[in-house]
Amino acid sequence: MFLWELNPAESIFAPLHDETTLPQLPLSAEPGAALNFRHRAWWDSTRVDWDNCPAGAVAGNLTLQMGELPARFDHYIFCAVLQKGVSAQLAACVDGEWEDLGAPAIGDGSRLEIVRPIVGPASAMRMTFWATLSGAGLCNLRWWGVGDSALLAKLEEARPRYDAAWTGLIRPPSEWPEPKFARGLLFDEADLPALRSRAEHPGWSGHFAMLEERARQSLGRNPEAEIGDYLPWSDYRYLREREKGREPWMAEPVLCALVGLVRDDQTLMRHALRYLMSFVHTTHWCQSAESRVRGNVWDQRCFLEEMAVTTCALVADMLWFALTDRARELVKLAIWDKGLSIIQRDMVKWEYVYHINQGPWFCRARILGGLLLESDWPRMCPYIERAYVDMQEGMDHYLLPDGGVDEGVGYFSVTLQAVLPGLMAYARARGKEMREVLPERLARSGNFVAVMSAMRPASVLLDGDNSNECFTGDAIALLAAFYPDDVYKRIAKGTLLQARGSTYYRQYMVDGPFAFIAAPLELPEPECIVPEFGRLPHTGAITSRRQLAPDREVRLHMSGCKARASHTHFDKGAFTLELNDVPVLIDRGVMRYDDIRHLLLKRTDLHNVLTPVREDGTFPGQALPEVPVIPDGHGDARQFHAAIDLSHVWRESMSRCNRTLDSEQPGRFVVGDSGELVERMALVFHLHSRSKWRIQAAEHRAVLELPGWRLTVLAPWAASIMQGEDLVDHRLEPVWHLQIRAPRCTSFDLKTEFVVEMT
Repeated sequence: MFLWELNPAESIFAPLHDETTLPQLPLSAEPGAALNFRHRAWWDSTRVDWDNCPAGAVAGNLTLQMGELPARFDHYIFCAVLQKGVSAQLAACVDGEWEDLGAPAIGDGSRLEIVRPIVGPASAMRMTFWATLSGAGLCNLRWWGVGDSALLAKLEEARPRYDAAWTGLIRPPSEWPEPKFARGLLFDEADLPALRSRAEHPGWSGHFAMLEERARQSLGRNPEAEIGDYLPWSDYRYLREREKGREPWMAEPVLCALVGLVRDDQTLMRHALRYLMSFVHTTHWCQSAESRVRGNVWDQRCFLEEMAVTTCALVADMLWFALTDRARELVKLAIWDKGLSIIQRDMVKWEYVYHINQGPWFCRARILGGLLLESDWPRMCPYIERAYVDMQEGMDHYLLPDGGVDEGVGYFSVTLQAVLPGLMAYARARGKEMREVLPERLARSGNFVAVMSAMRPASVLLDGDNSNECFTGDAIALLAAFYPDDVYKRIAKGTLLQARGSTYYRQYMVDGPFAFIAAPLELPEPECIVPEFGRLPHTGAITSRRQLAPDREVRLHMSGCKARASHTHFDKGAFTLELNDVPVLIDRGVMRYDDIRHLLLKRTDLHNVLTPVREDGTFPGQALPEVPVIPDGHGDARQFHAAIDLSHVWRESMSRCNRTLDSEQPGRFVVGDSGELVERMALVFHLHSRSKWRIQAAEHRAVLELPGWRLTVLAPWAASIMQGEDLVDHRLEPVWHLQIRAPRCTSFDLKTEFVVEMT
């Protein structure tokens, strides 16, 4: 039995998370009562799913043939993610008989680490999936392994312990000279008076107060107690159970260093240095052993390595004067050995990273870390220049000709959050103006930001993998400085911390300092920037904002995409409706990636679209777009017309499919759906809202009452109208799913009317 070692006490015998190993495993599947029970390799797991299964029935099982295991192991470990409504029974075949390994594991949508005693030499292992709720099922299997409890306890007992003194590494505060930066990556000691003044400015004092509060809260944390083989992390997809509950180290050290310098507070500065030394003494700058398993090639990419390099480079730069020579050498070696070398591997190994957010993001650390090392390692210069070229190439691919991106506004924000500080540091180090280093297409992104904004100032639409209604991070405030005449300045104040608070994205970014350092000092009150009419011909979006009456506005938006879009949903042709600044017909967005429901929210039927429906009540989904699927149209202050050809994404179910959205006046619009099905099926028009509808089936209508508004949907073609709460949105709040069903047909031409009234 081949074993992949996690550590001396634990090994994997079935690395189901590694798609290169999966074909070599003696793994077989047996369907049960589920429709289309299947398993396949995914990039980070073996995905097991099915289209439908009755409640209480066995969906199917997976069986792995086993060889002899070393006798020292005393328990099994099964790492899996089971959707809510799914349970899994584990069993071992011992002496030719199947023996259940404890009670079934109950799915809750998050990663489970199921530990069961070894009951005897097993010739096979089986996982049987039960549907506790009817419908589709989804499970992600990470790995199956074994452990030695006694040895694991000894390893934990022998773990090195560190104290906060860091004698010989952090100089005693009494010996600190005046602040002198290593490189001045984003600012230096000469800029401190201006930053101290900014911290007291009425427009920035609230923002800085939140940075300071967060920095001071971190003083109660003991980073030395958390030093181990891997960095603390809060995305649980790849963490062991014993590794959960530790917040990342990424942001607080930078905040402590910055606030400490601005406030001349040695306690905060020294706390930042303690974090820095904790980074240096962590074995690997990744999240868990799954990225470092011997004989295994899987990894999560260098996200944590990038963030660790960024944090360490910024802190070391600001507090270089407080480190001993030995500590400086350790920092430089750690940045290269644990960070930049891994990042460089991914940049040369994976071509795809140059075409999505990852490549430009990874280049931030290459620039910041490279610049920190360059003073002592002058041969870093070509490495830094290569990183700059790679960042520009990645952004040239990432930003579309219309200035948009295919990944939604959330990813746009976090990507620019990484890219802009990297370019700021590069420009400072090379004596360039920012206008010389900004990506060419970024100058066209103002229209993208406006079209993809929500009606509430400084808020955004939730198209694609967006888990927040606000612009996150510092990107908009920085863009306001670099493009002062574009839309960014009109919303930047609403993106500062005192306006939007903290978000889930905080784990991925150092949130707040970059805006404080470089954004415009004066910012106006935020306002709505959604255009009267806007279209993104490459990103694939069209939008309309019209006035129904004074202080009453109607906003309609339709989504498409470029070919092979990433971090997108199967929702082409979906539309959303806002009445003033209230989302009414909504896009759910997405939740944290360590909640398996985020995959379900990509489904076609969970968007405002028309789909076929099978006899068993399940909905076929759209196919991945291999060509651009772009809405076209026109509009002005009164009318709006949009059309999109959806034949390509419905190619598995329809030979033709088109959707139109026609509105001659703000208070009325008609959605037209026409097409040809490849087989006779019923159709369902899906609508999603945060409020319950009043259904008037005899009149073929449904009514949504909201404060100050009434929305009526008229579907004269409807055979039935029904609704129910169906999953959640990005806030993890329930959503009402209205389904308007059309009879079985092979061709269709449906007109659905929407009437907006003031109440």
